[in-house]
Amino acid sequence: MTNLLKSIIPITLCFFISGCAVNQSILLIDKPNEGTIRNLGKGSVIGYTKKDNSIWLGIPYAQAPINTLRWKAPREVISWDGLLEATQYNQACTQIGSTFGDPLAEVGSVHGSEDCLYLNIFAPKEIAENEKLPVMFWIHGGSNTIGTSSLYDPSVLAASQKVIVVTLNYRLGLFGWFLHPSFQTESSNLEDQSGNYGTLDQIAALKWVQKNISHFGGDSNNVTIFGESAGGHNTFALMFSSLTEGLFHKVISQSGSTKTSTLTESINYFDKRAQPGNKNSSKELFNQLLIAKEMAEDRSRAIEIQNNMSKEDQYDFLITRTKEEIIRTYYNNLDNKDYMHQVINDGYVLPKNGMDFKNTEKLSDIPIIMGTNRDEMKLFLAFDPEFAAQRFSLTFIKDQDFYDISSQYGSMGWKVAAVDKPARELVASGNNKVYGYRFDWDEEPKVLLMDLSRILGAAHAIEIPFVMGSMKLGGLEDYMFDENNIKIATQLSESMMSYWSEFAYNGDPGKGRTNDQIKWHSWNNKEQQEKFIILDTPNDGGIRMSLEGLSYASLVEGLLLDPRIPNDEMRCEFLYKALDANWIIDERVINSGLCDAH
Repeated sequence: MTNLLKSIIPITLCFFISGCAVNQSILLIDKPNEGTIRNLGKGSVIGYTKKDNSIWLGIPYAQAPINTLRWKAPREVISWDGLLEATQYNQACTQIGSTFGDPLAEVGSVHGSEDCLYLNIFAPKEIAENEKLPVMFWIHGGSNTIGTSSLYDPSVLAASQKVIVVTLNYRLGLFGWFLHPSFQTESSNLEDQSGNYGTLDQIAALKWVQKNISHFGGDSNNVTIFGESAGGHNTFALMFSSLTEGLFHKVISQSGSTKTSTLTESINYFDKRAQPGNKNSSKELFNQLLIAKEMAEDRSRAIEIQNNMSKEDQYDFLITRTKEEIIRTYYNNLDNKDYMHQVINDGYVLPKNGMDFKNTEKLSDIPIIMGTNRDEMKLFLAFDPEFAAQRFSLTFIKDQDFYDISSQYGSMGWKVAAVDKPARELVASGNNKVYGYRFDWDEEPKVLLMDLSRILGAAHAIEIPFVMGSMKLGGLEDYMFDENNIKIATQLSESMMSYWSEFAYNGDPGKGRTNDQIKWHSWNNKEQQEKFIILDTPNDGGIRMSLEGLSYASLVEGLLLDPRIPNDEMRCEFLYKALDANWIIDERVINSGLCDAH
């Protein structure tokens, strides 16, 4: 971390993309405490106590998905003998080392382990003998490609709000969401054939919670799943899965996405005429692996070889490749290095029609919080050479107006996709327990020549330390908070934790757990009625309800009328770049006629 701090801005921005509020002290091995011994169905564990918490790290919730269990649904964990010391995190799941992922990984390396299905539990130290606390089940972000549970410290949330917080690792990238036709020949198990192994890992962990969380003071009948970015995407997926009945009772999606992948997109060659796959499909990766192994000189020859192999030989070829071969071959051929692995509409784990909020009775009663950050896109634009330049480890915005407009419409589009559109559809279907939010905090200080409040503002992921409550950014808090903003920022964090925990207790954030916050009303589809709550400090209007609802149509209208945009070419650029960056181009946008000439 000391060496990393020499490059202030790249590492400062690391926090924003991954929410890496790393508490370095918690990564150290703490002394076990006999008062934390718990006898579970598969064996006994011992954790440790720290300040106001009892903590257990690295408890296995499924068998290691290695060798013949790679690309299989998780199997129930095997019993162990003796006392399992749960005082340190296990390795991250296999991923490419990234500035935005595990801080222990070398950038560009193949990092982590396929043996990674472990969870962690944070509880208040003092729990009455018969007390059963709400459980909050955190799913980390990172495009379903990078990240790890050790990046997050929910100890303040657990202790101050009297909730049990569970965090977990789940398979990522090609090991988490990948489906080749040969899998269907090798196994008759529909879960094994789904390709949604990361989703199934999360389901397995939720099943573990149902069986075991009472030993830690948790109420298995009151479980809230919550996650950010890809974690928010995954909470949505769990809502729609037919396999999650009774496993959780409330949902919080922070900056989630509802975009999924079809079977054809996930499997087929990208140039198949009738049903093309994407360029990252399983058949295309198979081609790349054949070329990398020098079994084919080019793609045409690789297709011929793949098509002539039996399904059994195809499976054997894939399963015998090392994780390094798979990750490096895939990554080296990836046009978009920020590609997100989405859940697959396999028709079993996920419905074939994906996440359709309009047509499901399953979601008619479930309480849900959905929200985004006002300046989501600024994080990504700050790394885009079209918008920003990196010099001497500093970030300089090339055209602040262009930067702000791009962020505004992209972030609004994200909000439509992740909040406003699904909220309207859920409420229209009869769900009166839908709560929206927008996080607006943008009071970062100036650092050297940079005004971080303009560069990042309320960027993607910065709400996480406010929700977790630690306000620790892995040593970066010195650059993000100062004596002028830390007190009022902490007060906003306390309010947010109060809302989140009250929702976990009762399915309604109301006036917060303290019952002294601004009342958070549920989403109302009627004009001039409450839609969502704005989360901000008194410096910028404070916490308040908003009547403003967004739609794709209103975004197009805004683009057409915005006097800051000089020409239609630039308007189209906002549509196809800023909006499409969030996978939210809608038919109404495409058919608006605005970009016909472009």
